[in-house]
Amino acid sequence: MELWKIYDKDGNYTGMKVDKDDKRAWEENAFHQGVDAWIINSDNKILIQKRAPFKKWEPNVWSMTVGGSVINDENILEALQRESVEELGIKLNMESAKRIKRYRLSNLWLDVYLVKQDVDIKDIKLRENEVSDIKFATYDEIEKIYKDNMFMRNRWEFVRDEIKELIESKN
Repeated sequence: MELWKIYDKDGNYTGMKVDKDDKRAWEENAFHQGVDAWIINSDNKILIQKRAPFKKWEPNVWSMTVGGSVINDENILEALQRESVEELGIKLNMESAKRIKRYRLSNLWLDVYLVKQDVDIKDIKLRENEVSDIKFATYDEIEKIYKDNMFMRNRWEFVRDEIKELIESKN
């Protein structure tokens, strides 16, 4: 059972926890906490993943490095680390994790982190029911994937400016 804490439209915890499959988790004005991470390496390339073909939402499209819901009583950074290990089999350098945005999306409060970390693709172990492919991409390559409608909706468009600013500040 995957329990979510339920928040209101202002991000305040309501005191309720429900299973993700409980209809109350999907009611109007019921929100749960999510987290995304974008890994950027020392070459300013961004690690992206392709969602598995049988994912319920947005199969076969590219998305951020990792993402998922905060469950039970874990904090946001614990959820981020858990998702990274589950989806890619790697541990994130949490000391370099920097929150760049928080926004409300559908039934989700989403905190977005940038993680500066060099990762060797050979060390990644894909969880096949979650991820079908991974690659490093430049900012411009992701822009093209996004414009071709092959990137997960409601992700890149909300962080692209922050990521571009970070990349440009390193040069």
